[in-house]
Amino acid sequence: MGLVYIEYISRRAGVDLASFHAGATAGQEGWHDDYGEDRLILSAGRTWRLGPEPEYMAVWHTPDAGFERIDAWDRIFRSGDAESSEQPFFQVARIDVAGCYQPLLEPVQARHGTYYGEFFRATADLDTIGAFYAERAQGHPQCVLNLLLHRIGKLAPEPGGLAVWTLPDFSALAEIAAELDGVQQPVELVNAGTYADLGREIL
Repeated sequence: MGLVYIEYISRRAGVDLASFHAGATAGQEGWHDDYGEDRLILSAGRTWRLGPEPEYMAVWHTPDAGFERIDAWDRIFRSGDAESSEQPFFQVARIDVAGCYQPLLEPVQARHGTYYGEFFRATADLDTIGAFYAERAQGHPQCVLNLLLHRIGKLAPEPGGLAVWTLPDFSALAEIAAELDGVQQPVELVNAGTYADLGREIL
């Protein structure tokens, strides 16, 4: 299922929100258009102040490559070919940390949604976690499980696992938000948050 690379992003100090939205969107869409092998699965910001910092994340999926894709990115950046898309982004945003992840289920592009993110620690093997989340998804037919990921080695922030759901609305949190309370196997929920598409977040 390829490589998932997540950029955890914050707004630069002194940059107004409208400029941040415009610059970050221009950079992400420019890369997506120029390098179609990297698919922008999700570009979202924390909404209603629910969730950890950094407040923004961009999730890139390269389905047909692994770590060799980073070698390609390295060549692109060193050549200067990415400047037209990267300059608008880095004028308004900073990538505080990034991570390399293995998809446990096929990523599903997320757009125009209300999102719920679960940051979890794996306490069982990854196949068991995949089956556990697939069963949870069947129990929530009104939701879409867009992402189920686990970091590769230690190449991502703690706690290492991430699931992102699209919810029909915030009221659906009543069903799903407490579902992992007290659960120890195959995952332990460490943090959670609500997200919206970049530009639609409520600060």
